[in-house]
Amino acid sequence: MRRPLNGQITPSASVFETEDHVIFGQHISVQSSANSWNVDTIGGTWHVWHHTTIFDRIDLPLWPDSMLEARIVLTSEMCRNRILLPPAPFMPPRGLEYCGAHIAATAKPDSDQPNLARSHMRSWMAELMGWTSNSNPSLLAPGQGPHTKAEAYNESLLGPLSFVDLGNLSIYYFNSFDAQDLDVNRPGSRLDLAHFALGSEHPLRTLIDPHVVYQDKDWLDNHRIEISLHRTSEGFVKVSVQVLSLMHPASGISIEPLQNATSRIAWIGPTKQYESYIQSATDSAASLLAIPDEFYAEHDTTTQSAGIVDVRTSHFNSFHPSLIVSAHADSNTPLTSDQCHLDTIVMLPRTYFFDPYQLYELRDQLNFRYEHYGPIELERPAEVMANWGSLLHLNQRPHSAALNATIPIHARYRLPPIAQENLVGYHGEPSGDSHIDLALLPPLSAVVCPADSSKPRHNAASEKKSILRALDMRLVLFDELGLWPVAALEPSPDAETLLRMPVGYVENTVLIQVLTLVVLFAGTVFVCLSVKKSLASRQ
Repeated sequence: MRRPLNGQITPSASVFETEDHVIFGQHISVQSSANSWNVDTIGGTWHVWHHTTIFDRIDLPLWPDSMLEARIVLTSEMCRNRILLPPAPFMPPRGLEYCGAHIAATAKPDSDQPNLARSHMRSWMAELMGWTSNSNPSLLAPGQGPHTKAEAYNESLLGPLSFVDLGNLSIYYFNSFDAQDLDVNRPGSRLDLAHFALGSEHPLRTLIDPHVVYQDKDWLDNHRIEISLHRTSEGFVKVSVQVLSLMHPASGISIEPLQNATSRIAWIGPTKQYESYIQSATDSAASLLAIPDEFYAEHDTTTQSAGIVDVRTSHFNSFHPSLIVSAHADSNTPLTSDQCHLDTIVMLPRTYFFDPYQLYELRDQLNFRYEHYGPIELERPAEVMANWGSLLHLNQRPHSAALNATIPIHARYRLPPIAQENLVGYHGEPSGDSHIDLALLPPLSAVVCPADSSKPRHNAASEKKSILRALDMRLVLFDELGLWPVAALEPSPDAETLLRMPVGYVENTVLIQVLTLVVLFAGTVFVCLSVKKSLASRQ
């Protein structure tokens, strides 16, 4: 899979493959042996594994010239119960990444034909994910993975059109995970996010498991996985993998370096008062690791959320409900700056949609700026829509600390049969079969400021040799939109996200089809007789 460059150059092993293990916690001891590191921990710890390698061009589809980067992010953050162990300074703020599989690609900033670039990226990403072959899709079929029954995707629809345009230069696909399917809250169960997004034969599947033996298991759970791909100047594809795991207190954890790779391990304390160390696989002893003060100061885990974002559904049991979204930032947020503002993202599955024409007509009443991303097909049923859904990006300007918006949405009608889905009665009775219940994802809301010029954006050219770079976690969706969140609003626990869509009775399907044909036939006969009678009267 990872090959030399056909004799063109003879780089060292580090050019091809590197890995960094970073363990973050209060009480950690590490001892090195001939072929592994032995780790003991007291108290829970976070483990981050950062792995980079080079793919030959025959391992992956031919890289489009206009594409800058491709990303796959798998996260369980908003599916989990709150974890007692405090989050590490490098972790994304809670409430800014939907639990699920995020797949995105971004074109080069100098692309003079963005629509053509998006078309090429859609085809490349669909081929990368295996969506061009219905017999072996990378995402699991409905009922076998994270899809809910009411939102089960027909695997034959997965393809280039599954992506929606995002921002000026990106494409985006999302598939939500379900906490019950992941079993993230069941003690002793493995959280293997890659199982729900990458097939076992996928070329990227073998790159995301570090060699760790932990509590008699040869695997770690996955709290978050990010896979990013860039093309090198030599024409090869550089793959970077970052895996975030939570390790419970244990002794005798064995970490084995990858063969033919440059491997390092670092263990970092939760505050500046703790000493931190780093050791490479070729070093006989560890050395002190200097942690910049900004590492802790800029990511103060004791800080509470910057406010609350709430959503409530109005006329939830109709074909044309509304979403009442309210976001209120605290007074200590950076909104006092002229350059910062409050941004909110609302996402809908493909069974519902925003009408951009209606939003445009209501623009004077909405009192916020917005961008709509997703198809504007208004008449097609949900089952034949190839895309995953749509989203609305709300931007509150001038620099108000509050957003209050009533957003109309509309339901796409469903094609029978739908008997296998969770049907309820008009008032939610479980024995009824007149409606389908669906719970929307909560909005994402954050205070957004311009990117700090002293901290370069993530790209292949700005790579740093510091092991701390292995901890950089880029917020999916916000990054593709070019947003730089500095404070996150927490989703309200009292949000009302239930939508109850009216559906026809499945057992009446045949009767409806027969009656429809009868009416069409009768109408045709009536029109023909009317025309014949009209012609006869003229003669």
